[in-house]
Amino acid sequence: MITHKEAAALLREYSILLDLADADEFRARTFASASRQLEQQSRTLEDLIATGELRTIRGVGQSVETAILELVERETFADLEDARSKVPEGVVDLLRIEGLGPKKAKALWKQAKITSIDELETAIRGGTLPKLPGLGAKTLERFLTGIERLREHAGRHLRHHALAEAEDLTRVLSGIPGVVEVFFGGSLRRGCETIGDLDTILVAEPKRARSVLESALAMPFAEWKEPFDPICIGRTIHGIDIELSVCTPEQAPHRKLLATGSKDHLRHLAAAAKACGYELSDQGLLNRTRELVEAEDEAALYRLLEIEPVPPPLREAELPLGRAGSISYPRPVELADFRGIIHNHSTYSDGHHTLREMAEAMIEMGYEYLGIADHSQAAAYAGGLRPERVREQWEEIDSLNLELAPFRILKGTEVDILPDGSLDYADELLAGFDYVVASIHSSFNMTEAAATDRLCHALESPHVDILGHPTGRLLLRRDGYPIDHETVIACAAAHGKGIELNSNPHRLDLDWRWLPRCIEHEVPVPICPDAHSIDGLKDIRFGVDVAAKGPLSPDLCPSSWSAERFLDWCQSHS
Repeated sequence: MITHKEAAALLREYSILLDLADADEFRARTFASASRQLEQQSRTLEDLIATGELRTIRGVGQSVETAILELVERETFADLEDARSKVPEGVVDLLRIEGLGPKKAKALWKQAKITSIDELETAIRGGTLPKLPGLGAKTLERFLTGIERLREHAGRHLRHHALAEAEDLTRVLSGIPGVVEVFFGGSLRRGCETIGDLDTILVAEPKRARSVLESALAMPFAEWKEPFDPICIGRTIHGIDIELSVCTPEQAPHRKLLATGSKDHLRHLAAAAKACGYELSDQGLLNRTRELVEAEDEAALYRLLEIEPVPPPLREAELPLGRAGSISYPRPVELADFRGIIHNHSTYSDGHHTLREMAEAMIEMGYEYLGIADHSQAAAYAGGLRPERVREQWEEIDSLNLELAPFRILKGTEVDILPDGSLDYADELLAGFDYVVASIHSSFNMTEAAATDRLCHALESPHVDILGHPTGRLLLRRDGYPIDHETVIACAAAHGKGIELNSNPHRLDLDWRWLPRCIEHEVPVPICPDAHSIDGLKDIRFGVDVAAKGPLSPDLCPSSWSAERFLDWCQSHS
């Protein structure tokens, strides 16, 4: 059955198509609003329909409900198909370019006859694009930069999209008779923030290996390219490249090691294998008679090479191999370590659930405290709170804390760092919060020096505890403003502050490559989902995956601290 997020995406596509086609503006807004609300639901679409609660969602009227019910039945709806027929597919692709919204796309299509990214690039570079309102030289230059970025990231996918695909494939493939295990290697297993393809291995009973492969290839989840042997290459119905192979349990340790990578890590292992009299081939670890060595698991293969087994998230180019027994890899923080979630939003600003709803969801999930950090007043587009509204929120939090004890809601804010590095609230108000997250949300066009100075100026404030999403990047869409990470991390260390690993899967900012420097400087790194809904609280899992590449320990992750320890730490540098 189609999920509520998939349904929301199709409703959003319909609203965009209506905008592009100059159709019913009110209907476009209605479906766009319903899409946002549906996406934030924590219950399944099946449950919402069965209980009759679908119509209670804000923005879901009769026309939207009819479309959703048709989606459940056919995974599409007639109005969507009609809208698609009226707008060239390439026009919708234009919206993938950063800064190019429906209004500009419509102008390019209707007035300049541009119907694809390639046509736009050719027209800009060739100087043949007619002059259009709002499309000056600087804007067109930004479009070219955006197009180059799309080319650079072509074939990459966000981690949560790839994980969802892998989980769906696991459910499908594990039902094939003879399948012992469904395994995914590559950048997905290594915890990377974006994924190229799904390196998929079906571990099968030896006598059924051939039938397992035939059954998998006959399933409709992907289109395949020939030839099929030894690795089948294709693309899933959701557009993610996949490499599929089958092996026996005896071969599995070798195949898992090879499929996990990275290429640099395997190159280091190949050198170690040669030094020990083995060969690391595309089949696995071979002995002097070119036979696969026997190994119970991947760890046994490392030990044969006299190397300490390396956890999958650390199998990257930057990590040198250590001799067996000479190194101990720290245990990374895990979901089970979390006691609270610090950076979240409510309906006071741009969140989709109330304080009570967020708190009750946290209690049900087994947490001890919730940090609410709604936007400050400069973020008017996100319902940023004026000082009087902040005090109203504090009063509600006090009331809820009495009612929900021992669970606790912490009074926080995500205060804007203004262009000069000052903060969006006066010191007197900032002093009243339990904690302060400081983030940049505007004026991104900065030099590295200016951005670094802006962040460091904020970190020097006695009221700031945590730097939020330090570069403002959006994966596969926006690189973020350039900063001198070394200087920012050193500044945080000097003032006893933390740097957030924002685990929203579109951000995953702080970049994991800087986690070792934070660890070296003992800079605390809270893993924060920046949740704007109950469902968004679950995004911490993506931050945990990436944090293992540090590896970030529980002791350096405030999300695993008690509320008392977290608040004491906040007080220690104020």
